[in-house]
Amino acid sequence: MITTTESWPVVSATLQAKTDQAIVVTGAKISVLSQGPLPKRGMVVDVTGCGSGLDPRAFDLDLRTSPAILKPTIEHTAQGGTVKSRNFPFKVSSGDPEQFAFNVRHVTGDVRFAITLTWVSDGEPGTTRLDNGGRGYRVMSLPKNLPHYSFAEFLNRK
Repeated sequence: MITTTESWPVVSATLQAKTDQAIVVTGAKISVLSQGPLPKRGMVVDVTGCGSGLDPRAFDLDLRTSPAILKPTIEHTAQGGTVKSRNFPFKVSSGDPEQFAFNVRHVTGDVRFAITLTWVSDGEPGTTRLDNGGRGYRVMSLPKNLPHYSFAEFLNRK
């Protein structure tokens, strides 16, 4: 995912327990797996995705710091006010999932990261690592020297 001034990359995760036993998600930690310069070859294609029926719990992620900073998103309303997303903990079960949106607000270069969720179930603590099958989630700032296409333009290229 590539960030632009108009659009920030979002890593979404839906959490749902395997049983009716509730799980309390107590926090999240970000681990930067790699950091490097922007690619010099390739192209940028803007794609849009389809959302789910859940209202996501939004968090802002700043990958410029070490350790990375994760905090509830603050959104500005049309009336000039602000609305802050709720912070951890969150309860999830098989019939009551939660969706999290990790907004990567600040990234420099090409970065891969993982998210480790901490939780408690039936009094026992645990962790779950979200790492895109071991590859990490990849985000980068907008490469200025690469061609840039909308998804429709990309499909119609010859």
